[in-house]
Amino acid sequence: MAQTSPMEPFDRSNDAVTDYRQQSREFLAKAREYLANDDLHQAAEKGWGAAAWMVKAVAEAQSWQYRRHDEFFTVMRQARDLSRDSRLRNLGFVANALHGYFYTRKMLLDPDEIGEGLDEMEVLLDILQPLTETRETN
Repeated sequence: MAQTSPMEPFDRSNDAVTDYRQQSREFLAKAREYLANDDLHQAAEKGWGAAAWMVKAVAEAQSWQYRRHDEFFTVMRQARDLSRDSRLRNLGFVANALHGYFYTRKMLLDPDEIGEGLDEMEVLLDILQPLTETRETN
């Protein structure tokens, strides 16, 4: 059994997958709340978080490495190859754009664009979730 850490305190991989998947959905719901309250920075960042955490769930379920931010697109490419869903390429870019909005001045943010991005994150989560439910056996 792998040693646990305070950052990832799971005894079993399935616990991590479930937690990542649940947290992803919670982040997306929170993003919509932030958007409704005109907190565009937090809405965008939570949209990114929803994507990143579902990607963590996929990586864990498929025994792929995802320990650093720069591995997001590697896992997304692997997920695209496994799912054969070409939409994942553009959806990954949308997720990354949402992350970038956190660092953008509010006057330059468009709430409709962020809302559309959150809608696209829901599509991303729906595409990725089945990949978290079909764990490969070692």
